[in-house]
Amino acid sequence: MTTRRNFIKGSSILAVSSILSPHTMASIRQSAPSDRVNIAVIGVGMGCNDMRGMLVNDYVHCVGLCDVNSERLESQAADLKKNFPNNAGNIKLYSDYREVLSNKDIDGVIIAVPDHSHAYIFAESIKAGKNIYVEKPVANTIAECNLMIDLQTKYKKVVTTGLWQTSLRYFRGANEILKTGVLGDVYKVQIFHSQTTNPRPLVQDSTAPATLNYDVWLGPAPQRPYNQSRVRSWRSYWDYGGGQQTDWGVHWIDSAFDGLVALGLNNRTYPKAVFCAAYKHPDSFNETPSCLSTIFQYENFHIEWTEQVAYLYNRNQGVAWIGSNATLVCNRDGYELIPEKKPDGTLLTDRAQMVGKFEDRGLIDHTRNWGECIRKNSIETNSPIEKGAFSTILAHMGNISYRTGTRVEYDPDTRKFVNNPSADAFINPVYRAPWKFPQIY
Repeated sequence: MTTRRNFIKGSSILAVSSILSPHTMASIRQSAPSDRVNIAVIGVGMGCNDMRGMLVNDYVHCVGLCDVNSERLESQAADLKKNFPNNAGNIKLYSDYREVLSNKDIDGVIIAVPDHSHAYIFAESIKAGKNIYVEKPVANTIAECNLMIDLQTKYKKVVTTGLWQTSLRYFRGANEILKTGVLGDVYKVQIFHSQTTNPRPLVQDSTAPATLNYDVWLGPAPQRPYNQSRVRSWRSYWDYGGGQQTDWGVHWIDSAFDGLVALGLNNRTYPKAVFCAAYKHPDSFNETPSCLSTIFQYENFHIEWTEQVAYLYNRNQGVAWIGSNATLVCNRDGYELIPEKKPDGTLLTDRAQMVGKFEDRGLIDHTRNWGECIRKNSIETNSPIEKGAFSTILAHMGNISYRTGTRVEYDPDTRKFVNNPSADAFINPVYRAPWKFPQIY
């Protein structure tokens, strides 16, 4: 098997350079005190995972944690203080995110609450002058995605999104391979995630635990009785999330387009049409489907997103750019170039492979990029809100096609669907009183 060095003669090797070297780590740890960056987390589940990635850098200090679950809040604070005593030893705990935003000593916030509250807290945060790391998907509706783009256009803060695969060495290396043209004519991209289709059992409504401020957890979502399944598995209910299509799907849509940009085929333009077919077990308590196929149609290629049981390319998830000469598959375990064969059995190109363990090192590089951009006051992050919103809107298009049973075509200029009133009905969220859809001014 040829090495990647032999395979891509003369090309740059981003896959190696994206790893933090001891020299780089030493330079980070010698940062001047004036370069200190104070960060608070709003939503401590995924948010504290992001925070741990940032705390590898000594110039980053976690100065606040905010959550509606007091038990989880205290537990996460204790963990960060124990493992990062030098830069997370003085964490202030908050139950109200507005108190976080009023603290002038906080430079940036990580927003990792459930999807349905992303846009509202994003709007309040950017108006308060905070730099923002917002988890993916960036919002729970298309209108909220567009609002966040408009807010960033006005306020121009340092904003990045949680689509950190764009910073992972495996994907950066795969994109370098794509730039060589070795795949030939690329006519299809497969993105996929494997999961069970077993029905989720019914859970009865109950009383919210005393440790959870359930009203604040609901935020702008419709008023409903507390239900443990809806709160713990919120991504599976339309009020709060969009199932795997907006959870894992946005990661893979984003990575697919990183590759398409490297190929020179598409710079994140919207598809001609989106079609989605899905199945949800009739006995399942969750609302979102667990077996699904979505086609994003373009002029000379298409992207296929699938949620299924069977693995593809011996992988449980990933992206595959399929060309006339070879297929390149990549996920968080590495990448593999799979050549096609000539009629005589010889390969059309050499094989190439980078194999590693399932890796989240990209999260460290991704959060470091945000921190460095804050220090430089640069809005050119690895995953600006426009990039994250694009992948999120495409995922919502797939869900809207499924929910309406129609072919959908979205016009980014009018911010509406073309001749499809039933699809337009899903563009805007409905906020319960007293919550109101944020305004830019």
